[in-house]
Amino acid sequence: MLRRRAGRHTQLPRTALAVARALVDAGPPTAELVREHAEQFDEVLPTVLLGDLARWYVAASVGPVAGSRAVADRVVVALAEEFRRGDDVMRAVVATGFLDALPGPGEMGHEVVARLPRRLGRELAAMQDA
Repeated sequence: MLRRRAGRHTQLPRTALAVARALVDAGPPTAELVREHAEQFDEVLPTVLLGDLARWYVAASVGPVAGSRAVADRVVVALAEEFRRGDDVMRAVVATGFLDALPGPGEMGHEVVARLPRRLGRELAAMQDA
């Protein structure tokens, strides 16, 4: 996907594409989340999209729909892989977009933090200690 900026064609940022691709590949619920986001903003804003994903993750993890917790866990494993493989920009986007948007201690839904993949759990703990 190309955009015109200052008279030159530029590709969407690699980070936005990687985030969108990981969420689309994870399954229909998160593919729909990406579609709605792109319609609303006319582009992928990765930090905003990951904030939406955090709210979806909590709802899917604690919600009554059968199988939604398994889908939520699969999505977060894919996100953890992007975090692991990504550069500093990708890690910062995941931290500020997804991890920062998760419920804090004492907030409703905070129990999902205990189920995060180890790498994301360690990053969130480091962020909270800072």
